[in-house]
Amino acid sequence: MQNLDSEIKKSSKASAFTLIVAFICVALVGLALVPLLPVKLNPSRTLPGFSVGFSMSGTSARVVEMTATSKLEAMLARIKGIRSISSTSGNGWGRINVSLDKHADASVARFEASTIIRQTWPELPDGVSYPYIQMHSPEQQSQGPFMSFTINAPATPILIQQYAEEHIKTRLAQLPGIYKINLSGATPMEWRLEYDSEQLRTLGVSTDDIRQAVGLHYQKEFLGTYDAEQGASGRQWIRLALVPEHDSREFDASRIQVKMKDGRMIGLDELVKVSRVEQQPQSYYRINGLNSIYLSIVAEETANQLALSKEVKAYMDDIQLLLPAGYEIHTSYDATEFIKDELSKIYLRTGVTVAILLLFVLLITFSPKYLFLIVVSLSVNIAIAVILYYAFRLEMQLYSLAGITVSLNLVIDNTIVMSDHYLRRGNRKAFMSVLAATLTTMGALVIIFFLDEKIRLNLQDFAAVVIINLGVSLLVALFFVPSLIDKIGLKRRKRISPSKPKLKLKLKPKSGQRIGNVRFFVWVRLKMRRFPVYFSRFYRWLIRILCRWRVAVCILLLLGFGLPVFLLPEKMKGEDKWAEIYNKTLGTSTYKEKVKPVVDKAVGGSLRLFIQKVYEGSYFSRNEEVVLHANANLPNGSTLEQMNTLIKRMETYLSGFKEIKQFQASVESARRASIHIYFTKEHQRSGFPYTLKANMISKALQLGGGDWSIYGLQDQGFSNSVRENAGSFRVKMYGYNYDELYAWAENLKEKLLSHRRIREVTIGSDFSWWKDDYMEFYFDLNKRRMAEEGIGAGGLFSAIRPIYGRNMEIGSVLTEEGTEKIKLSSRQSEERDVWAMQYYPFQSGGKKYKMSELAVVEKGQMPQEVAKENQQYRLCLQYEYIGSSEQGHKLLKKDLEEFSEILPMGYTAKSEDNNWSWGGKDNKQYRLLLIVIAIIFFITSILFNSLKQPLAIIFVIPVSYIGVFLTFYWFKLNFDQGGFASFVLLCGITVNASIYILNEYNAIRKRFPRLSPLRAYVKAWNTKVIPIFLTVASTILGFIPFMVGAEKEGFWFPLAAGTIGGLIMSVIGVFIFLPVLTLKKKHCFAASKAML
Repeated sequence: MQNLDSEIKKSSKASAFTLIVAFICVALVGLALVPLLPVKLNPSRTLPGFSVGFSMSGTSARVVEMTATSKLEAMLARIKGIRSISSTSGNGWGRINVSLDKHADASVARFEASTIIRQTWPELPDGVSYPYIQMHSPEQQSQGPFMSFTINAPATPILIQQYAEEHIKTRLAQLPGIYKINLSGATPMEWRLEYDSEQLRTLGVSTDDIRQAVGLHYQKEFLGTYDAEQGASGRQWIRLALVPEHDSREFDASRIQVKMKDGRMIGLDELVKVSRVEQQPQSYYRINGLNSIYLSIVAEETANQLALSKEVKAYMDDIQLLLPAGYEIHTSYDATEFIKDELSKIYLRTGVTVAILLLFVLLITFSPKYLFLIVVSLSVNIAIAVILYYAFRLEMQLYSLAGITVSLNLVIDNTIVMSDHYLRRGNRKAFMSVLAATLTTMGALVIIFFLDEKIRLNLQDFAAVVIINLGVSLLVALFFVPSLIDKIGLKRRKRISPSKPKLKLKLKPKSGQRIGNVRFFVWVRLKMRRFPVYFSRFYRWLIRILCRWRVAVCILLLLGFGLPVFLLPEKMKGEDKWAEIYNKTLGTSTYKEKVKPVVDKAVGGSLRLFIQKVYEGSYFSRNEEVVLHANANLPNGSTLEQMNTLIKRMETYLSGFKEIKQFQASVESARRASIHIYFTKEHQRSGFPYTLKANMISKALQLGGGDWSIYGLQDQGFSNSVRENAGSFRVKMYGYNYDELYAWAENLKEKLLSHRRIREVTIGSDFSWWKDDYMEFYFDLNKRRMAEEGIGAGGLFSAIRPIYGRNMEIGSVLTEEGTEKIKLSSRQSEERDVWAMQYYPFQSGGKKYKMSELAVVEKGQMPQEVAKENQQYRLCLQYEYIGSSEQGHKLLKKDLEEFSEILPMGYTAKSEDNNWSWGGKDNKQYRLLLIVIAIIFFITSILFNSLKQPLAIIFVIPVSYIGVFLTFYWFKLNFDQGGFASFVLLCGITVNASIYILNEYNAIRKRFPRLSPLRAYVKAWNTKVIPIFLTVASTILGFIPFMVGAEKEGFWFPLAAGTIGGLIMSVIGVFIFLPVLTLKKKHCFAASKAML
């Protein structure tokens, strides 16, 4: 028998050693995968999609939409996996945006789109360029370059850019992880053909004839393939393509023949004046005020930007050696420097968190072996989790690193609870309580994957990392921790019994005072050992008092949390009995003015303070580099050169500051320009950015000539704009016929203008912050006169277009310096104005007319774009209400209800709330918290085989939320994604203490059935109070480093503050409310009688 016992011990030791080695081997695999994880600062928002764009020069937005955009959009809507489709048509261009479902294959969708475009393009009108496809995610279009370079050389800008295109861009494009490479700075050349419209009319030549002649001469187009029989050799495929007749490297008008109306041919050089000039600049872009060629690199969403930056720099070093004489490449911007700094800060805080936790464990246990157990189990846990990070393609960025930091506390909690039980009892039975506590936290985090995409895409990595770490921690706690305890010989510290003190005193008669001091020390030590007895008596007395006043305690909890009476509507819709009763009581003016404020304050509790004082003013935040922004606006009618001159004057001022690392100026159009200012590393967090902002405001006022807005640095911005706000009241209208929709929008506009407090309503394709002063001339056609003359709108346009046509793109030619556009312009377009357009005669159908005879010229604002969402036309109405915003919204709501009743089927009108809060309007995420609570309830009911005890556990969650509400209210914090993450996290971790206590309580009741429930509960509390204290204290201490610093950083500070506040309050909830909700009143007083 003795031999058998020894064999069992040997086999158990061998199995423990095997488990330890197995875990360490798997952990080493995880460590090897660490460099392969993508690293960046902010999370990707990878929603697959693509856009299709094309140009149609010289055509209005309405014509572009009717003839081209709508056809393409209808065909693209057939692609499988489309989540939404929208389009925008402007003057001379069109764009269709397609968002795909998250499970859709983007490459398959792109192939389908290219096939559809190839089939549809022949059906599109002449003048439409071949549509191009650009794959993207919704955030990627606005994603800036993460690295920029300047290229200087003793050559013309176009030659420098051409060299960079051929020798630098092609090499960099081979690097995996690069999404896009942009080259800018050179103005390409173009061929301008100027004709005399009178000459063309006399000869009977149209602009379309010139377009076709140029196209036949220079067009290069793939027509298709043809399979032919080749006798014994079988079938062969023949590729058919249309290629230019002459392989000329420049445009030669003398070789092109145009057919006149009498059938004779004439050379194009006799019809047009040809000149090769630089394209008229449409925009300017400069870095640090210098004109150079700029190469900017945009990384893919999933790329490891730190590793990619190293690869790009290595490539650039190799390219530098191959450059021609005089060519230089300089790094002008590298975003990874800021990413490194921010990630280093996060790594430092995580390291400090771990150090605090380990120091705390050492001070509590005074055992190096116990500390070794915590360190090794934690390291193995994270290393194994890395394998799953890699498998699920998780990124190492702000939110995932936050998840790792948070999960460190939870992983240590599992290790502490399991090791404490294993050392106390020598078995793994505590695993069920650890499993339940872990599953509640994991279940709470699962709901993040069902949130609205805007929130989910930021927090899904956070949730995934915590869930993975907790899942791995279960395996570590069940197998690795007990095995390691056995192998390192960790033993539980034995308590010294008061009846058998080890302290032996040898008293000498001469040291009376010293003997007195030692006796006092012994007395204090004995009293400290008796403290648990005194505390148990006090706790039993407190529980009896609380159970006697159980209803009052529950009411106190309810009032502390708060009832949402302040969210009740002022009026209830409908004509039923309940609506009538509600409106006569809670809907009266007396209740709203006199009773409601008192009731809201008395019953609203901490929930009212949080919603009204914190949540409604919160916003979405991201940690980003310190950047100062300046925007300039010029009035309608300004030129691009005027805007460029204004921006250059501000650039000259900024170039004198050495504290500025870089400033990027972008002159987007004649009316809009911007400057983005980046600071050197040592001055980012100094007072210089604020000083510069104040100085720039003064400089902007001195410059004058335009409107300036200067903002950034997370404080109030400056604007000297006198432009009128477009209006904070917004209405969207949808319909399937544009003309009818516009007519209904005009009807709604008239309805709104009937109110005296609404002065002006604008109609556009999208919303705007400022009222646009853009004005244009348009013709109000006399349809009756045109019908009498037999002239259609299309014929009228065709008749006047050759006279006033300008910069009509009719083809392109391949030259030594690249592809150059060919543009056609009328000489009269430079000479004639709007008056000439009205009164100069033109010929149509063999008869001369004046435009004034067929139409009235008016000046006004018309929608510059035609927009569609899911193949429905969209119009947006904006206005400002003079008066209280609340009254304005009530009026709009009433008007829309009345207007919706008369709208035909297929047409809708709805108000668009101008809400900047990150949570959105419907707050779906908070309703999902109820699902979390349900998940926790069912998990704990399975563990306890009861429905009552899980209810007691659930009520600890609202107690912890009181702590969150008060923390954000008292410290005036912004409630962002971090705040919501603390809500979700608290759902899981606050119930852990209750689970441990009730699990121990049930075990004691089984072992000692004659023990009263009250004594059993107090005994369970005394048994688990130390591991509970350790877990709560370790979690709180782990979050403290993220609250230290001069600034309250987005996400980190709200997450830490909310979790700490909730945990502190949850301890109070477990101490006071858990026994009240668990024990019956008769149990408490039966125990007291037994004591008597």
